[in-house]
Amino acid sequence: MISGRDTRFVLDFPLMIFLLLSTVFFPIQSFHFIMSVLNHNHVIPLSSSSSAIFAKNTFTGVRTQIVSVSSKKAGVCKCIGRRKAAHMLKYPDAQVISLGIGDTTESIPEVITSAMAKRALGLSTIEGYTGYETKQGEKQLRAQLASTFYSNLGIEEDDIFVSDGAKSDISRLQVLFGFNVTMAVQDPSYPAYVDSSVIIGQTGEFQKDIQKFGNIEYLKCTPENDFFPDLSKVSRTDIIFFCSPNDPTGSAASREQLTKLVNFAKDNGSIIIYDSAYAMYVSGDTPKSIFEIHGANVTAPDPV
Repeated sequence: MISGRDTRFVLDFPLMIFLLLSTVFFPIQSFHFIMSVLNHNHVIPLSSSSSAIFAKNTFTGVRTQIVSVSSKKAGVCKCIGRRKAAHMLKYPDAQVISLGIGDTTESIPEVITSAMAKRALGLSTIEGYTGYETKQGEKQLRAQLASTFYSNLGIEEDDIFVSDGAKSDISRLQVLFGFNVTMAVQDPSYPAYVDSSVIIGQTGEFQKDIQKFGNIEYLKCTPENDFFPDLSKVSRTDIIFFCSPNDPTGSAASREQLTKLVNFAKDNGSIIIYDSAYAMYVSGDTPKSIFEIHGANVTAPDPV
C-alpha cells in the first residue's frame, strides 16, 4: 500500500484468501493503483509478508521491453508435469512424489467461507452494497490486518494495500522496477521470482551447463551455510528476493541473519522483497516480519 505520510508499501502475502475476494470486487482499483505509482514515481519501501526499501534508490525510471521467453528454458514446472504424466502412463500404479508445483490438501476453514459468502450475499442488498472501495482495499479489513499481524511494528491500516496475492504482486513490482535492474534470489527459492525476472527482461541467457540464468545473483542456501548466504561474497544488486521461511527448504532466517541482510541492503542501496507467506509456522524468537528488524522500515530519502 501507499501511505501519503511516508510512502511505505506493504504486500500482505499470507492472506491470499482475503486478497482474492477483494480483487474480484475491486479490479479497477488495482489498475488505478499501479498507474498512480507509475505516474508519481513514488519511492516504495516494501514490507513483510512483503518487503522493505533501504537507502538511496538509483533507479532512473521504468521502461518497457518486448521479451521472448523459450518455454524450454523457463518451463521447468511444466516439464516436471509432462514427465510425471508420461511416467504414470507407463507405470499407473507408481507412487510418485512430485517436486513440481504443489496443490492444497486441506479444505478452507468454514469460518472463512461463511464470512465470504455472507459478504458476497450482502452486496446484493441495498444496505450491504458499498460500490467501489478505496484503491487500498476495504478500510475495516486493512485495520484488522494491521492489528492482527503487525501490532507493535509501526504498521497502520494506511500502510496496507489489499491485492490478489503474491504472484500478481511480484509481477506488478517487476513492471514498476523495469528491465534495467539487477536482482538476487535465494538458491533454491520459489520459482516465481526468477520467472518474473525472465519475462520482464532482467536476466541474461539461460546457461545450460549450470541450469541458471545470467545476470542473476544466486544466493547459495544449503545445510553447509545454515541456509543463509555468505553476504561477504554476494555482489551488489538493485533487488533482493528473500523468502523466510523459505520455499522449498522450509528454513527460517534467525533475527541475527535478517539483521545482516538488512544492513547489507542498506549499505548497498538495495530493495529487499521479503516474502513471509509461511510466517504463521514460525515460533519462538524467529522473526515473522522483516519489520521486526531495526532499520528495516527506513524510507529512501530521494524519490525515484
